[in-house]
Amino acid sequence: MELTIYLSKVFGIALIAMGASIMLRRRYFVPVFGAFVRERLLRAVMSFIELLGGLFLIVGHTAWSPLPAAIISLLGWVAVIEALCYLLLPDEAVEGMLDTFNKPSWYVGGGLVSILIGVYLAGFGFGLW
Repeated sequence: MELTIYLSKVFGIALIAMGASIMLRRRYFVPVFGAFVRERLLRAVMSFIELLGGLFLIVGHTAWSPLPAAIISLLGWVAVIEALCYLLLPDEAVEGMLDTFNKPSWYVGGGLVSILIGVYLAGFGFGLW
């Protein structure tokens, strides 16, 4: 449980910061993520980093209860699956996947979800609930 509390603090703060930046600067991020498909070296390096981070979470944090632990474990699995998609799928498939979500309206929704999950995790980690 100690690891879950620690990771709840870290991921909570990070998700709040990322969600806010994506919502507030969504017009900046649309072309950034649009270039992600074309820049193969960037995509490969970031995917390997995401894969390693996800694997560290999967192997190091095996708890699925209570809910914050499940969210953290799920984040690890999502990171691994996303990284493998970026590494294994052809460029056209990755481009289609990113084109679906790389719109300013998705950044508002995604940013809001990120902030809400972040507040929940941070609140749990810092003992607010």
